[in-house]
Parts: sequence; C-alpha cells; structure tokens
Amino acid sequence: MGKVTKEVMGAVFFREGRILVMRRAPFLSWAGWWEFPGGKLEKGESNEACLARELKEELDVEAEIGEFLTENSHGYDFGTVHLSVYRVRSWSGDIKLTVHDDLRWVPLSELADFPNLLPADIPVARALEKILV
Repeated sequence: MGKVTKEVMGAVFFREGRILVMRRAPFLSWAGWWEFPGGKLEKGESNEACLARELKEELDVEAEIGEFLTENSHGYDFGTVHLSVYRVRSWSGDIKLTVHDDLRWVPLSELADFPNLLPADIPVARALEKILV
C-alpha cells in the first residue's frame, strides 16, 4: 500500500500574544509532542466545519472559525500531513482535555522553538510570527 496524504485542520487560538498548543496523550501516536488543536478532514466536510467539529470533540468548546492563516505539508513515515491552519475568532465553554494530557499558552515569539512541537507545526509557527503582528 502506498503512502497517504492526510488533510488536517489546525486551530490558532490567539490571546494576549499567546497561542494555545496541546500535548498529545500517551495513547496517541507521537505521545508527548505538542500540536495545534484540530484534526483530520472527513469526506464531504468543509475545512471550517471540520475544525469546529474537532474542537468540540477534542476541547469541548463551540468555536467560531475565522480566516485561513497558513498551511504546510510534512512527510512522516506513514505519508504526508497537509496542515491548513485557521484563526479561532471566538469560543464558548471551558477548554477540557479529552485526547490531550496538557495545554499551554505559549508566547508567539517562542512558539517555533517550543520543545517537542510537531515537525509539521514548526513552519506554521514561523509563518504565524509574520502573520499575527
């Protein structure tokens, strides 16, 4: 079987100069690594609908998805992740950990160098430094 490309949506929660990242729980691949919240696009779903669904499932929040910010493709052993990142305009509800075991609000200027940020997310973090000024 050939390598696959996974379409993944990522959310940028940007508040007071900081961005939310989540640590992958021990039962997930890449456990202990940090990522933007979000998840895989399902067939027939828009990018924004996917992200709103994933944020409800992963964080238990109702999110208003804003504009597209940036994207990146990264090759892993299984194939490629194409990550499309959108701003979260607003959300309601308290963020809960369901598939992650920790969360951090990281200063934008430190995000690209944050220890154990997933490889696909690092170029996105660098792009956000230029976009979110």
